[in-house]
Amino acid sequence: MSTINIYIIHGYTANSNANWFPDIKENLESENIKVHIFDMPNSQAPIFEEWIEFLKKKIDTIHSNSIFIGHSLGCVTLLNFLEEKNYENVNSLFLVSGFVEKTPIQKLSGFMEKTIDYSKVNNNVKNRFVISAIDDDIIPYSCSEYLAEKIDAKFILLKEGKHFIDRDGFYKFPLLIDLINKTIEK
Repeated sequence: MSTINIYIIHGYTANSNANWFPDIKENLESENIKVHIFDMPNSQAPIFEEWIEFLKKKIDTIHSNSIFIGHSLGCVTLLNFLEEKNYENVNSLFLVSGFVEKTPIQKLSGFMEKTIDYSKVNNNVKNRFVISAIDDDIIPYSCSEYLAEKIDAKFILLKEGKHFIDRDGFYKFPLLIDLINKTIEK
């Protein structure tokens, strides 16, 4: 069995040690599963082109054992990256508290300027999930629901979880771990 690569792309103001990212790595990484959590450049004042170029340098091979996880700003970043990158059938895409085309955070509007070819993503990613919470106080769940519609993803709306960040005490994400495990062919 070839190695499964899981790539986690954090959001605005976050880093690789924030939120539930270390817990995902601790629970999933094994001999056959490698979890990569990047520190995206300048996360306090992110620039779209810098984030896309950074991913292009860090992720050179994408294949059927690739799994991508985006959180908040990491979601639209991943969609743009996957649309641009020449790749085969990706195993899974998990987008948490994501948004596309518009954002309630005006500082991030540069990430919405490029039009995404959603059909390309839909055709090349086998399993697509979008997770949000009714009580998200940063990105309204309607933004994530719209994202799910655009990529024809399974939309999972939780009663609580807010924005799934450590500030709200969110350090573990067992639901996401279970979903990932179900998409991995063992």
